Amino acid sequence: MKKYCRVNVGTIWRNIDKARDIDRDGIMYPADIQRWLLELNLAQKLSFTEDSRIDTQVLYGEMVEVIEEQDGWSHVLCIEQPSKQHPKGYPGFIPSSQLGEMKDYKAHQKLRVIVPKSTLFNLDFTTKQILSFNTVLPVTKGEDEYVEVDTPEGKGLIHSNDVEFSDENGNFQTGTMQGVIENAKRFIDLPYLWGGMSSYGYDCSGLCFQMYKSQNFYIPRDADEQYEAMKDVSIESKNFEPGDLLFFSKPEENGFLSHVGIYMGEDMMIHAPHTPKSIEIVKITGSYYQKILAKAARLSDF
Repeated sequence: MKKYCRVNVGTIWRNIDKARDIDRDGIMYPADIQRWLLELNLAQKLSFTEDSRIDTQVLYGEMVEVIEEQDGWSHVLCIEQPSKQHPKGYPGFIPSSQLGEMKDYKAHQKLRVIVPKSTLFNLDFTTKQILSFNTVLPVTKGEDEYVEVDTPEGKGLIHSNDVEFSDENGNFQTGTMQGVIENAKRFIDLPYLWGGMSSYGYDCSGLCFQMYKSQNFYIPRDADEQYEAMKDVSIESKNFEPGDLLFFSKPEENGFLSHVGIYMGEDMMIHAPHTPKSIEIVKITGSYYQKILAKAARLSDF
């Protein structure tokens, strides 16, 4: 059964028992993800990683496939996020209340949010949601200043300055690697969030996934799988090009690629480091990351 995320950011949990009382703002409907994240202390945020609580997130209007429902939770596949964990997409659990119905718009014009956050209004211009960068919704009526869209909560309006439009078949124009970098730079100083896939917080591979997607480049969700899906670039040659992904592995990880960043050119990288740090630009040579650089890759078409 296909359903759609009806909160601005829906968090995908490893199991239904991983959400805590302190996560109520993130799992209720309507959700308040900003308040949820602001109220968590450092130990509670670190628990996302240390206790394997969350894996990824879906954006407003993003389609998932529901496998089953149990005790108010839905076991879903995030079909827009490729993963070797399941051939149909990234698996996990989300509160059933955060999913809704919507017409399946296949060959249809869509819009994509191109600013860090944009207000989605009801038709009477009261606020419906605060949408994340890269949210995609189907266009139902074009206007000069505001555009009408369909959502899992009914029709809404969004300012035309905040979005870009696909063609009539729903295909967005392919961008550039410089576009990937420029979009990533918008989020400098945004706090890291394990499993994060939105402008409320990204993790390392989530940042790469969404910045690539913003330019119509599609890669898997997780770092190790991103490398496997791309063309290897020799780290000995250091012939990196802007937009290449750099992958890192700590000595104790035995070659597992646990971290990824976007190469910017001139020995610089932008990445989402770890809790409690924020998205930053670093010079590679002489840094800790030079010591643990393990692989580099680029899309086959570049």
